[in-house]
Amino acid sequence: MRAVCFIQEIKDADLTMRQQQLICRRALRKLLWPCAWEWIAQAGTEEQPISLRPGVAELMRAAATGEAEVLVITDVEHLYCSDAELQGFLMALLQNGVHTFSARSGRWVEPGGRHWMVMPGYDDAVE
Repeated sequence: MRAVCFIQEIKDADLTMRQQQLICRRALRKLLWPCAWEWIAQAGTEEQPISLRPGVAELMRAAATGEAEVLVITDVEHLYCSDAELQGFLMALLQNGVHTFSARSGRWVEPGGRHWMVMPGYDDAVE
């Protein structure tokens, strides 16, 4: 599976951008999914609808052309959007065959998404 990682920078967040990257990269290594690219939304963009954040147009283009099959996020909370907005975003990705994976929980985010196998060292402290 070719993956795209999403990292949302937030001032005074529980995780830094670097910590989010490490969590996502660790999951990608353990699942043996290559990362096509990382999408980083800078601090201040979390107030915008997710569809207007930097990188989303590129993500949707990559989804439509089959360049990406999985969007990897730290977890749903790090998308900083409402449930309704999240559901719309997930459905738009699914229409193009892109699934969304939460690196922290090891689960697909979309409804009915399954949990992956136990990942040794998955919950280790972030370096």
